[in-house]
Amino acid sequence: MTIREVNIHIAEKDLGSRFYNPRILWHRKQYVFIEIIAVDGTVGWGECWTFDQSADALVRFLQTEIRPGLLGRATTSIKDIWQDLWSDTVLSGRHGMAAAAISGVDCALWDIAAKRKGQSVSDLIAPDQSRQAVPVYASGGLYRKDGGCQELAKEMSTHVANGFHCVKMKIGALEFEQDLERVQTVRRAIGPNTRLIIDAVYSLDKEKAKRWLPHWQDLGVKAVQAPFPQRDWDEMRWLNQDAGIPVMVFEAENRYAVFRALLEIGAIGVMQFSPIAVGGISAALSLISLAEKYGCDTSLQCSSSWLAEKIALNIGGACRSVCHVELHTFHQYLFDRAGADEHALKDGCHILGDASGLGFDVPHDGLTLCNDRLPDFGTRQCDEFADSA
Repeated sequence: MTIREVNIHIAEKDLGSRFYNPRILWHRKQYVFIEIIAVDGTVGWGECWTFDQSADALVRFLQTEIRPGLLGRATTSIKDIWQDLWSDTVLSGRHGMAAAAISGVDCALWDIAAKRKGQSVSDLIAPDQSRQAVPVYASGGLYRKDGGCQELAKEMSTHVANGFHCVKMKIGALEFEQDLERVQTVRRAIGPNTRLIIDAVYSLDKEKAKRWLPHWQDLGVKAVQAPFPQRDWDEMRWLNQDAGIPVMVFEAENRYAVFRALLEIGAIGVMQFSPIAVGGISAALSLISLAEKYGCDTSLQCSSSWLAEKIALNIGGACRSVCHVELHTFHQYLFDRAGADEHALKDGCHILGDASGLGFDVPHDGLTLCNDRLPDFGTRQCDEFADSA
């Protein structure tokens, strides 16, 4: 069965310019989806990582470097297509963009393969070994222009009331004493038994981390995501090994060699990546296998759409060394298009259900087709961020 059509879709959501982390004030977010249609009419969906002010460059890359080589290829040649696309783009020097683009294609091909067999992607990956219940954590605790600790406490306690056993919050945008008050507020709000992950968004250095260390220990912090700038491997190893605080990295990294090197020096406590950033399901399975060789669990990052969430959840269902999947409470594009039962948790876990494929097809309303052109959404810069923070 061959590929008849490859469609590039883009969507945009206004995020209100109210919420921020140490690096970004969220004005809007764009989403890039890949729709692959086989000659028999089977449709597969995938998504590409986007974190830019504009997804124009990614869309152009898909149009010129990815889409032309797919038409007529066998939908079952998932591994060969992945390798060919990576090989064809390696000289571009745009490894991150190539990985994001290939992610969309790879996920769509897995979706088609599972639908054709009438089973979930999770079951296709791990027949007779997949799990229905996938641990998830509530990702929120952003800074907001119109609220403080009281609003933060209400937000995080609501996540616990909704069935989450683990939550994540941000630090790094305020002075130490203010951020400490936020973390203490959250611990009181979620109680002593809910697991707490801190996301520093690359904002700390070793001296700042030393100041935080006794408080993280006292407050029962289970892991710190992105504590230091990405180049500071020695600091990561110190925090993870010497200080005993598991380091969770890197959500936007895609290079196998980087993860392997960090694992070798003991700089990672929980390996974290986004399946739609690393090269899709195929690349995610390779990275999870790598982490398992070092006795390291994996956490799958999601801060995009419900399709990206279902991609990660299916991988988590197939791979038991995935300790949890991020379920974002702010970045929730198309979450309202999922069935009501999709959002119910059982013992801190998402229940995959029995839908075939990834279990979600992106509705076309709200999408802009851009196979050979760029939509004009305009570009809004984060000029007001410095004043807001």
